[in-house]
Amino acid sequence: MRDRLLRLLPGLVVSVGFTIWFVVRADWRAVGAALQGVDPAWVVLSAMVLFTEFFIRALRWKVLLTPLAPNASFGRLFVATVIGMSLNVVLPFRAGDVARPWLGSRETGLSFAPLVTVAVLERIFDIFGLVCVMVLMSFLLAGTTDDLIGQLQWYASAFGAVTGLGFAVFVWMAFHEAQTRGIYTAITSRMGPVGSRFQGLFDGLTVGLAGIRDRGLLLKAALLSALHWFNGSVSIVLLSHAFHLPLPLSAGCFTSVELAMSVALPQAPGFFGVFHVAIENALRIWGMDPAPAQAFAVLFWAVSFVPVSTLGALFWTREGMRLADIHGGVTGGPSR
Repeated sequence: MRDRLLRLLPGLVVSVGFTIWFVVRADWRAVGAALQGVDPAWVVLSAMVLFTEFFIRALRWKVLLTPLAPNASFGRLFVATVIGMSLNVVLPFRAGDVARPWLGSRETGLSFAPLVTVAVLERIFDIFGLVCVMVLMSFLLAGTTDDLIGQLQWYASAFGAVTGLGFAVFVWMAFHEAQTRGIYTAITSRMGPVGSRFQGLFDGLTVGLAGIRDRGLLLKAALLSALHWFNGSVSIVLLSHAFHLPLPLSAGCFTSVELAMSVALPQAPGFFGVFHVAIENALRIWGMDPAPAQAFAVLFWAVSFVPVSTLGALFWTREGMRLADIHGGVTGGPSR
């Protein structure tokens, strides 16, 4: 317990620090006035568009699982996706990233290791989708000289290079299993008895890579990843209409990119503070006054996390799940 608290401490410090900074600087009377003036129709539309992220994620998951579990139910994968994402909001250490593969293991009957590999692949596809938004942002902002925008364009290039390298490694492993196994065996054979334990991890890894051996599935997953991240940018633009301060698509892309980078920081559950400050700073760069920008940050946080957390709690209750079940499933294999 002490070790867990120590690992949680940096995230708590970051979240509390940014939350205090946001709360102290905000003129809450002006923020309240800005929130009272929003058009609820645009808020609902923004929330609906943003929530389709979970349908897209579940569909991409089904695509990547096709070679391993062709009969996997999209509906069940959607439930698992929502539960996993909601746990990331309310629990530390991104517990949902562990719960989701376990739920997938329970639904498909696959062992846990291949599902973890697929989850890692999804993260790489997420970075690819983010890079697509960065490229679109760079195209829309061509000729802009702002220093921060220039830095984000540089990050787009860096992310693109790292993503391309990581993805190339996975693709090479998928299509050259024998050579990869030889290299892996040569390394683990020098580790003595411990090395034999890692052989099972490699077997799970190669099974999980089956989804990218099919070029058609690879293309579908890439397109869904780009759509997912583009979807978030559109949601930001739609919500700006609720404040009667419509933003261009370039601003939506810019804001979603800055937000994605900020939430990568260690922080407490709920994404308080860091999320709000990132949104506010991005919108103020685009000329939005402080109070509307802060009100936007508060409302976009609610749009982003309240619906999925609520639905995730309902699914969790309906499934009769307990955290102990997930822990037991991860350590002892899938349970049905």
